[in-house]
Amino acid sequence: MTGTDVQTRYFEEFADVLLRCNHLYHPSNDSIALRNAVESRRQIEIFDYSRSADAFTRAFGMRNSLKCLQALSCLEVTAHKYTRVCDLGCGSGAFSLAFAHLADNPELELHGLDISEHQLSLARELMSAAGLPGRFQFEQRNLPAQIGYLPDLTISSYWFCENERVIADPLLFDLMAGREMLIVDYEKIIDRIAASLPKGFHILARHSAHVEIPPVLADSVAQERASVYSIHIGRTKD
Repeated sequence: MTGTDVQTRYFEEFADVLLRCNHLYHPSNDSIALRNAVESRRQIEIFDYSRSADAFTRAFGMRNSLKCLQALSCLEVTAHKYTRVCDLGCGSGAFSLAFAHLADNPELELHGLDISEHQLSLARELMSAAGLPGRFQFEQRNLPAQIGYLPDLTISSYWFCENERVIADPLLFDLMAGREMLIVDYEKIIDRIAASLPKGFHILARHSAHVEIPPVLADSVAQERASVYSIHIGRTKD
């Protein structure tokens, strides 16, 4: 089986997982309006999750989860080797879902952190509906802050674009990073992270790709493909 065949299988299997969660992702009038407004502006967006958590999840959650799966597969991260994972600014759990699916590891301990309790409640419901192996905990936390332990891997999707000061502050960046970090974000944010990486960290890989949206998800995602930009970072060994 070729690498392309394997990746196609990943996405077909993941589409089944997303469909199990369709009650959380099915478009609403609010989510359609939000998506149309964002796509017409074509700029980095900062959202008020206290008021629009459900609409945001329905508008972008499925697409973002597919982007995160693409980043994981493109960077050839062997997901099952990471047992302690922290999803930084996890929101409604898009990256957590993609990682847990790819890892398929009952020993996985995934800890999601976010400031929005509305988003966290959606993340808990999402992971329950998905029924993936592992132990999942979602905690309200005003980030950036000390995580409290050093994860094997920190994952993050579209958190740094809303917390750009962390990119320029080596102390804050160090607080947020695990032994490794995989970040999915806007291209200009990935460029800035790569250019501003503090001492003690190095780039393991970075990637840009297109996600081909599985046809069975087309109605919910409302597009055929999406672009994804990611960077995989490691701590420099002493």
